[in-house]
Amino acid sequence: MEVTLTTKGQITLPKALRDSLHLKTGDKIIFEMLEEGGYRLRPKTLDVRVLKRRMKYKGPAATLEDMDQAIMKNAGE
Repeated sequence: MEVTLTTKGQITLPKALRDSLHLKTGDKIIFEMLEEGGYRLRPKTLDVRVLKRRMKYKGPAATLEDMDQAIMKNAGE
């Protein structure tokens, strides 16, 4: 992936990279220098907002009855 450095020392991360790191406007990024050369980037923190995006459930909503059944099923274990 190639990016361009502006005269202000800024880069724009491509959308695919922002999406894969679950980055949103204002998020902080850490650049870690690797022993073998190069860098690794990662989000600075995994706050609740980031975790929520990563773990977003895409299935049908569970009903109260579904939850009650799951609780009763596992209560005896």
